[in-house]
Amino acid sequence: MAANADRFTCQVCKQLYTNPVVHRTCGFSFDLECIGKQCPRKECGQIISQESLTVNYALLKIVDEYRLSLGPALTYYLILLDTSSSMWYSDSFLPFALGESRFTHATQFLNDFFKLKMNSMTDKISLYTFDTSTTMKFDFETIDETHIRLLKDLEFQGKDTALFDSIDFCLDKIDQVQKILGNRMSTPYLIVITDGGNNFGKKESKRATEVLWHTRKLHITGHFIQLGDKNRKKTKKICQFIEYKYNHFKGGNLQEFVNSFTNSITTEIRARNVRIETPADVTVQMISLLPDVPNTAPKIAVREKVLA
Repeated sequence: MAANADRFTCQVCKQLYTNPVVHRTCGFSFDLECIGKQCPRKECGQIISQESLTVNYALLKIVDEYRLSLGPALTYYLILLDTSSSMWYSDSFLPFALGESRFTHATQFLNDFFKLKMNSMTDKISLYTFDTSTTMKFDFETIDETHIRLLKDLEFQGKDTALFDSIDFCLDKIDQVQKILGNRMSTPYLIVITDGGNNFGKKESKRATEVLWHTRKLHITGHFIQLGDKNRKKTKKICQFIEYKYNHFKGGNLQEFVNSFTNSITTEIRARNVRIETPADVTVQMISLLPDVPNTAPKIAVREKVLA
């Protein structure tokens, strides 16, 4: 199997492909992050242009199959919790005086979710809070009583909210962990718990596009848990654009919501892990179906535009 593994690794970084692109000039694939101004293949060496690169979806699918064939991986959850001032309001008629705050609903959800994941050796959870900046409360760890007690100490941090900046910060964090863990990390989950406020940071249109690209690149499954009704329509539109799953909770039957949310994720994980039953040898056979590539790079008369 070690010899076969070479067929699924980038020739530059020697790691399993995560974002393979084909250099159409020579027909060879590399991870996008490993390509500079020139083709890494010595026999080619042509100047790289954006137009000469194509995402190798076939290879990406095959490598994902191979990665799963190595055995079940841990599931990683990064939870991003809004602690800005608007979260401390309730959705009652008198939001300052009556009813539980949106933040109370958030910590109630986390309390029950943590209990379901208590002492699970296959689930690693990380918690970050945010207002105009992002703060790590604990890194990817197995949940125990100390994490549940920590929820009681969470409090108001700031007035404004930088939603997209915080999401991008967490995507960078997941990117770092993926590079460290490599094959041991399955598709990670980013769970954003917020009332949908975003009044700080760059323009939403620019940020949303960056988040969409970053999420796709890392193969992350994203979920929004919208608390209250204040920004509900806006949050729905955001989820549609960045391809995150929309969930709405405004109090009430907490246990039903937690069970429904957890079951939906469990179903997703099981659906992915079914592919593990496919023998790795079959995956190796699949890669042979990819188009043949030339043994030597074709000569190009005109030098192509260099990527910025």
